[in-house]
Amino acid sequence: MNKRVRKITALFVAAMFFATSFFIHPLPSAQADSAASTTISAGQPASLFNPANPELIAGGAGTVGVPEDSGKNPTFNWDNANVYFVLTDRFKDGNPSNNNSYGRPSRDATGKNIGTFRGGDLKGLTQKLKEGYFTDLGVNALWITAPYEQIHGFVGGGNGGDFAHYGYHGYYALDFTMMDRNMGTIEDMREFVDTAHAQGIRVVLDVVMNHPGYNTLKDMEEYGFGSKTVGADWAPGNGQTWHSYHDYINYNDASAWSKWWNTWVRAGIAGYEPGGSNYLTQLVGNLPDFRTNVTNNIGLAPLLQAKWAKETAGYEQWIVPAAVPLRKDLGVAPADYLVKWLAAWVEEFGIDGFRADTAKHVELNRWKQLKTEASAALHRWRQNNPDKPGAAWTEDFWMTGEVWGHGVGKSEYFNYGFDSVINFSFQDSNINSLESIYADYAAKLNANPNFNVLSYISSHDTRLYDRGRLTQAGTALLLLPGGVQIFYGDETARPFGETGSDPQQGTRSAMNWDNINQNVLSHWQKVGQFRNKHIAVGAGRHVKIADSPYTFSRTYAKNGIEDKVVVAMNASGSTAVNVSPVFPDGTLVRDAYTGNEAVVSGGTATFTAGANGLILIEQIGESPLPLLFADPAGGNFKTDTLTIKLQVRKADSGKYTLDGSDPQGGIAFTDETEIAIGENMEFNDKLTLRMHAVNEDGVSTQQYIFTKKDPHAGLSVHFKKPADWGTPRLYFYETSPKVAEPAWAEAPVMTRGTGDWYSYTINGVDGATVIFRDDKGRQNPGQNQPGFPLAADGWYDGRWHDSNPDGQGDTEAPTAPTGLRAIAVTDRTVSLAWTAATDNVGVTAYDIFRGTEKIGSTEATAYTDTALSSETAYVYSVKARDAAGNVSAPSDPLEVTTEPAGTGGNQVTVYYKRGFNTPYMHYRPEGGEWTAVPGVRMESSEAAGYSKLTVDIGTAQRLEAAFNNGNNQWDSNNQRNYFFGVGTWTYSGNGKITAGAPNPSAGNQVTVYYKEGFNTPYMHYRPEGGEWTAVPGVRMESSEAAGYSKLTVDIGTAQRLEACFSNGSGHWDSNNGKNYFFEIGTWTFSSYGNIREGAPTVPASAEEAVGSAGLEPNQNQTGPESPPPDILPDSEPASEIEPAPVVPEPPAFEAGPETLSILSDAKPGGVLHAGVIHVGDPWVSRLSA
Repeated sequence: MNKRVRKITALFVAAMFFATSFFIHPLPSAQADSAASTTISAGQPASLFNPANPELIAGGAGTVGVPEDSGKNPTFNWDNANVYFVLTDRFKDGNPSNNNSYGRPSRDATGKNIGTFRGGDLKGLTQKLKEGYFTDLGVNALWITAPYEQIHGFVGGGNGGDFAHYGYHGYYALDFTMMDRNMGTIEDMREFVDTAHAQGIRVVLDVVMNHPGYNTLKDMEEYGFGSKTVGADWAPGNGQTWHSYHDYINYNDASAWSKWWNTWVRAGIAGYEPGGSNYLTQLVGNLPDFRTNVTNNIGLAPLLQAKWAKETAGYEQWIVPAAVPLRKDLGVAPADYLVKWLAAWVEEFGIDGFRADTAKHVELNRWKQLKTEASAALHRWRQNNPDKPGAAWTEDFWMTGEVWGHGVGKSEYFNYGFDSVINFSFQDSNINSLESIYADYAAKLNANPNFNVLSYISSHDTRLYDRGRLTQAGTALLLLPGGVQIFYGDETARPFGETGSDPQQGTRSAMNWDNINQNVLSHWQKVGQFRNKHIAVGAGRHVKIADSPYTFSRTYAKNGIEDKVVVAMNASGSTAVNVSPVFPDGTLVRDAYTGNEAVVSGGTATFTAGANGLILIEQIGESPLPLLFADPAGGNFKTDTLTIKLQVRKADSGKYTLDGSDPQGGIAFTDETEIAIGENMEFNDKLTLRMHAVNEDGVSTQQYIFTKKDPHAGLSVHFKKPADWGTPRLYFYETSPKVAEPAWAEAPVMTRGTGDWYSYTINGVDGATVIFRDDKGRQNPGQNQPGFPLAADGWYDGRWHDSNPDGQGDTEAPTAPTGLRAIAVTDRTVSLAWTAATDNVGVTAYDIFRGTEKIGSTEATAYTDTALSSETAYVYSVKARDAAGNVSAPSDPLEVTTEPAGTGGNQVTVYYKRGFNTPYMHYRPEGGEWTAVPGVRMESSEAAGYSKLTVDIGTAQRLEAAFNNGNNQWDSNNQRNYFFGVGTWTYSGNGKITAGAPNPSAGNQVTVYYKEGFNTPYMHYRPEGGEWTAVPGVRMESSEAAGYSKLTVDIGTAQRLEACFSNGSGHWDSNNGKNYFFEIGTWTFSSYGNIREGAPTVPASAEEAVGSAGLEPNQNQTGPESPPPDILPDSEPASEIEPAPVVPEPPAFEAGPETLSILSDAKPGGVLHAGVIHVGDPWVSRLSA
């Protein structure tokens, strides 16, 4: 291997560590959503948890202090899943005789076992099942690593190649039709699945369709592919690492390598199609990439032909019987084989679900195909095995996907076979602000039966959660709405293991059976069993009851199943818990955590809290009284009318009233009766539904409160400015429903109200995640922390409140807007404008009315009404609104008559400026049909540097769009898309959208202020896509800001300046080989690679920096790594792969925002390939993409 490539190899992986800070304050919830009229207890919130006292006890696990029946008779639902993710090899060795299968050693030749197989197998899992370990934890699904055969040999481990790395984790597939012998036999697999099913536990397999495993010396020798000069027993000598085996492989012998996967994969090897630059064709971690886009028969892979030819007899105990007919040339495309092979595991064993690895790197239609075939296979298994445990289950086959960076947002994956996705955002959540998290998750997940996520606190791909906070984190996770995932050993405080030069390896240490933290385990068992027993915990409706102690209810009433619980956290000593919204007086209840019982009296149940301050309240036994439900169960609605389904069980009928009066004399109803409310309600009116039913055992009553909300009112956020802050701004993201969201640098300024309170209203949303910031570099939450999720108006002064905690408030309404006029009229639109109103604090929005109907809100003094009828008179008025919710009198009315038909249209014109030579706009009228990918090519415009396109959106109100270069490079607003109202709009980059056309006379200049450790800095640059300056570039000038140099560049018609910096004599700052990009305007580059818009005003510091090295200017670095995607099928989330940094001396690379092309002398054809930087050796640390 030449020195240059070794250097690239050594730099190829950058490890990232995360630190989590925790705040001690609950956030506001939507109190109006309460299912019953309740009084919220007053009190100052403290820490939600009391820390556990760690106590390490040698020996195995045991159930400690769990009430006898607290886990019995659970009702399974994937929305309440408690999934245990286990790396099988690292869990339990049940059969030591298979530990060295295929000659795999327990320790490598240097004595390390960081990346070797450790002995865990299916028999070990079965043993723990039979011991009751998983049922004691309340686990109802087991996610195991792929059991099919992995590559037999090693690859180099970690950046330094300091250990041998084998496929113990299941992500380096060799043969999908066979058991890996280290895992066990076919009968071991069958016994494992049957034993799990007998305990009500579903089985989920980790599967990969994106890639097989790397080439190894062992497999090359065994199956006769490739060209090498050493044997499979090679080990590194003096001055070598485990990566050095590549020096003995000839990757340029195309004939020899044609005997490997050949046309089935992309790889950087002679004779193979190289990896591409998009997510579907790139070599993830430099692994060979299955060509899943191929739809025609290209024959069977030569590797498999050679392998299967050798396996003619004596292999029956490992070949999957249902896959036997599939071990031949079937005349189908490679992805069709993969689907059939994976479905064979379902048909043979009754597998209940798949966790799909590297989901975004495979075409969506292939995942849908897998879901269809796996579902059919499960149906066949149930039919063919009617007496097997699990055969009578009726739920569909389940699939969750790993989409790197996905959060709690519904994306396109749910339309292509996925029931769930892995939620990457919860691990970094502030678990001392649980109310905001619980309310947000429940509102998003449990209102939609076709949408869920799987949340975790630890992962093999990220990090282990703080081992000293596992009691607190276990509570937060196991009581979370939606599905949750336990990573093996979180419940026992399994320690971080030996990791070598790969930071991820330590997360996959051996299970700590001899060193269990019994306090942590006991806590997880109690909370886990409570969750498993109560479907309401994960799938129910969440309502906060009180702040001190933090108390909430979860209720579930669907499909004839009723479940309800109340939870109190941070309780101490004897605690009277308000349970009145859920359990009536006289109900016998139990604290599932301690086993203590109580009778509800005066709306409370009194318990003595256990050591961890957690009280888990459930009803004892089934009440003989009638059951009453309303669906929806109270809360807010934003439609003109709302249909409510009334249900009554254990009684023939019931009665109800809608005016709050006694329902005994109300209107009679029977089960499943539907009623409608809302027709005569004004915004913010409340309606009380009371229900009554009687049977021979007694009387039941229920009450629900419904509030009609203004769909355009938005979310008002109030912030008390600390003394040392500048004027606060509000950055917001994850809006629901989705609206335009600001870039970090463009976060809107909040309006000052009474005292130090500042306010801002996010129009048109029910919820959002927010971060407060100023222009001095201060922010709350702090850098790299997720924002505060809000589902209702809130006041923040260090802790959240539902109303102004100072008892003050602005009660003065704004003046009425004046000068209302029509500035443009067509046959279907009316554009209005008016003179701004005034207010003692400040106007935050205007509400526009057509007659008596409120049709929209805006912060501007103009609005366009759309989807009108031609030649029709309409009467408009406008009201002003301030941050306190005070509303002005209406403006004078204005009557406008639309033009005759055919004289206008609902047109949107977009001017676009971005680093694409030929931009395309992929769009749809909001709610309509998308254009075919890549969309419509935009035209050149009269404004230099801008393209434009005009679209008629028919009766829609907005145009939804994303942009691309016509070749899979996308600008989709971080997967949130862009929205444009009727009219003309200019997009000038960084999320900046302004009304009107661009100024054609504006210059294309970029000014950069630079501060770094160079006495005489040079800027080496080019207009993006143009010619580079000669190395070392242009010497920067001194500037008016002390410590900064500056340079101004005219970039002509380009959209951005691409640059790197040096001292003029070979020392470079090139953003880790990715270069820096600057939009038109003035930018400050301060120390540590931080970039922010504008000229420097004070000496730069890390604390004051807005940008971050490696980010484009204005890109948020403090919110989530990637907001939950709401993406188009063809748009791409942020890359997971850090390109190999190469310093331009002169530039050896061209790094754009989404792709990297290496132009070095790597072989073949200038492409980094499997044999030089090994098909992923330095990336072996990333088990999955």
